[in-house]
Amino acid sequence: MNNLDDYILGESTGEAIKVETRQDNAEAALALVKQCNQKLAIISHELDPFVYNQPEFVEAVRQLALKGRYVDIRILAFEPEIIVRKGHKLVDLAAKISSYIEIRKPSSQYKSFNEAVLIVDEVGYLFRESVERYRGKVNFNGRRESKYMLEVFNSMWDTSKPDPNFRRMHI
Repeated sequence: MNNLDDYILGESTGEAIKVETRQDNAEAALALVKQCNQKLAIISHELDPFVYNQPEFVEAVRQLALKGRYVDIRILAFEPEIIVRKGHKLVDLAAKISSYIEIRKPSSQYKSFNEAVLIVDEVGYLFRESVERYRGKVNFNGRRESKYMLEVFNSMWDTSKPDPNFRRMHI
């Protein structure tokens, strides 16, 4: 995979870069979130721990959340029971700063959705056609594809619900 430090969100060429391994996915997700300024949307079945449960990634999301009140971080996760049972740093972060990060479970009408998607600032994305494989693509300037993926995300979000598994009581 190319050196992702050379790509600038919204400015680099609009060509998609292939990702093939979980390491590629983790590096691509981190590079995108580090450059994100306002909006982050994620669709994932189990919030893939090799990608989203890494300290650097969680810190990048935390830094994004602290940028201000216009930040919008939304996550759709299909398997909240599994995610919470295994422990996930991103879920812990969402519980601590819940006014900036919201995690929901998609409605049952999307149970056959098998893609993994991360969209940043409506311009960059990381996309995998199948949650079982790490093969996919990342694009730092794919406005058209990002817009389409965000439309799918928003349709899912509109029918999703907060899941009690993601709520933590702090005493």
